[in-house]
Amino acid sequence: MKKIGRSDIIGQHGMAHIQSVVNGMGFMFYPTGGVEAGIDGYIELRDTDTGEVSNLLLQVQGKASQRERLQGETDTSFEFPCSEADIAYWMQGTAPVLLIFVWLKEGKAYWKSLKDWFSDAERMKARKVVFDKVADEFTPAAKAGIVSVAAAARPGAAGPSVRMDEELLINLVGVEFSERIYWAPTRHGSDKSFGAALRDLDRRAGAEWIVRGKAVLSFHDLDRWPWNQLCEAEAMEEFDVDEWSDSDDEERQRDFVALLNRAIGEFVRPHLHHDRDSGAFYFSKPRERDNLNHAYRSLLNVTSRRVVGGYGKRKDDPRRPSYWRHSAFQHRFVRLGGGWFVEITPTYHFTYDGRRADRFAGERLKKIKEKENNAAVMGQFVMWREFLIAQGQGDLLKGAYPFISFKAIDQLGIEVGVPDELWKSQEADPSSPLFEYALVGETVEDVAE
Repeated sequence: MKKIGRSDIIGQHGMAHIQSVVNGMGFMFYPTGGVEAGIDGYIELRDTDTGEVSNLLLQVQGKASQRERLQGETDTSFEFPCSEADIAYWMQGTAPVLLIFVWLKEGKAYWKSLKDWFSDAERMKARKVVFDKVADEFTPAAKAGIVSVAAAARPGAAGPSVRMDEELLINLVGVEFSERIYWAPTRHGSDKSFGAALRDLDRRAGAEWIVRGKAVLSFHDLDRWPWNQLCEAEAMEEFDVDEWSDSDDEERQRDFVALLNRAIGEFVRPHLHHDRDSGAFYFSKPRERDNLNHAYRSLLNVTSRRVVGGYGKRKDDPRRPSYWRHSAFQHRFVRLGGGWFVEITPTYHFTYDGRRADRFAGERLKKIKEKENNAAVMGQFVMWREFLIAQGQGDLLKGAYPFISFKAIDQLGIEVGVPDELWKSQEADPSSPLFEYALVGETVEDVAE
């Protein structure tokens, strides 16, 4: 009589479990059936909202067991041994291969992308897969990871969209400015000439002015000293600021942005210095200390960040750092939807002695940018946003800055997002498609400190 063995029944139970989980993701599972050399089925990605299938396929090698205890099992992991021939077969194929192990005793399954796992030489040598009982559990919640494996299989591939409500924190800060702007003729024909004459009269005079065609445009009232000594005050004109801020004339917009750039330089003093080469503003090193911490309110609480720090050891004096790293930002004023914003790009400035530029700054910046992930950069953005908002409010010793101020803007709500676990699995891998097409913003939860 023909017989169906116990191992066949166990295998069918395992495949049924895998199919149930895949269907729970909204994807399709096609068992191979018949003769096969190590691939038990295929997963095809499907958009659960539209029903569209993508022809993005993953091969599945299914294994099942009813054992009481698994090989190399601990409270958190277990091992699955693989033959050299199986590994060679999986690795030389054109499609990603998933090893899905079903532990029938516990009613649970676990998965690994075999090409990713065995790309490591040490793992290839050991010829075994180590499953994490939490991170590698194969449930519908593993959908994002499955998408990432399929999307990384070939250039330009993309998984089905994952529709969800998301709030993104974008690197813009709202800008407000004083209501009036002043214009007056002058005998000086350049910023350099006007600035030199102004410093001769008052070295503390603000820089919120520009010279264009022997005329001064300024946030300052040019009818007052020392401005009236350098301008034809009797010919001065006073305007509503929106005649420049809302103008569609390109020249007026350029002049207004130039004026805002001069204003922000005054606004951040004396806490920040300006690097003319990069345009970055950066925290200055204290005279008597090597390090500086800055306290601010993050998205959830009050925290602190080291914004100036000494690193390395100088060969001629090991007691002194070889360079200093300063938290910095670059900015760009933009008009969007009738409002004005400043785009903040966090970066770093490097100095040799806390003041003079370090000659290896470019290499150091490249190295740290390669290591930083999106959440870290956005955490720095939150610090700079709070710095700008607080800086303009004034305190007991000085009043609020009169010409520009900054305000936080609402998070951007969208209906299509990327699951956090998918970001985390892809962000550290520069070869990932999602690494190349990273979002401008990051979810609020990821940048909270």
